[in-house]
Amino acid sequence: MRRSQAALEYLLTYGWAILIVIIVGASLYALGVFTPGQWTGKRQTGFAQFRIVDFSLDDNETLTIVFQNQIGKTVELTTINATFKNQECQIFSGTQNIAPNTIYTESADCTAAWGDLDFRTSYSIVVDFYYTDPDSNLDHVDSGTLFGAVEPA
Repeated sequence: MRRSQAALEYLLTYGWAILIVIIVGASLYALGVFTPGQWTGKRQTGFAQFRIVDFSLDDNETLTIVFQNQIGKTVELTTINATFKNQECQIFSGTQNIAPNTIYTESADCTAAWGDLDFRTSYSIVVDFYYTDPDSNLDHVDSGTLFGAVEPA
């Protein structure tokens, strides 16, 4: 009789403790504590020739990049590509003269390439600027990476 009573008390004590841990874990999950995108700051790396002034990716999968030519002379921009999870989205295609120290904004809907992204999902997007130097007529690429979390539309 005493062994069964001790076993029952043991199970009840640890059962209540496990139940409390589960409730606390579920509450923290509901509050978004375990959402890594919430703690991801916006930053960029790379980009030697073009300075990224600002960027955003919203939950409608629209990527907007505000950039500035740091080369010191006017160049001809031909393409801007953004790659996320090995899927490429073309932000700009054509030819546009980009003057030095002038700020430009380009954006594109990347839903077809990237699918449906949830609010606060963290991302790492590789962006390639393809441009031609008019003095030498040589093609160049300036690449970098954007880090952040999906923002509301």
